[in-house]
Amino acid sequence: MTTERMFLAVAPPADVIQMIADLPTKALRGVRYTKRSQWHITIKFLGKTDTSAALMALSHLEASAANVTLGPAVSLLGKRVVMLPASGLDGLALAAASAFAGVGEPQPDRQFNGHLTLARLKGAPLRDPSLVSVLGAPISATFRATSLVLVKTELSQEAVTYTAVAERPLAI
Repeated sequence: MTTERMFLAVAPPADVIQMIADLPTKALRGVRYTKRSQWHITIKFLGKTDTSAALMALSHLEASAANVTLGPAVSLLGKRVVMLPASGLDGLALAAASAFAGVGEPQPDRQFNGHLTLARLKGAPLRDPSLVSVLGAPISATFRATSLVLVKTELSQEAVTYTAVAERPLAI
């Protein structure tokens, strides 16, 4: 049995990734920006998961493609996460929760909150988020989510690496 730290995600297309990359970010102590290769919308966090069980659940997932809207502006999720709101994925999140019931570590019962994480805050920006240049920046992007990706997370002292394990097309 192989156990990995995993989650389910929707990846924005290249044109949307470029739009996000064009946002006005500025280096600031206490703001740790995520990398382009990490940009995704988490549909369901699984935690430590048996890989074969996750692959089986993914193969049984039945869900439809969804129209995703990012925006209208960069905002905060809680006190530490700088993010882009993402709407249109509630049905996919519900289908994933059903298909993956009992797969992975038990997670807190939280309502799905679609978002793409741009940065995490600590120190001075946490006390005064207005220091973060990208907060409030307008963005409006739409795309069609046509697949769901099972992603493995690898943590090291240097970086967090995400690797796609499998992809499930969504019904059109």
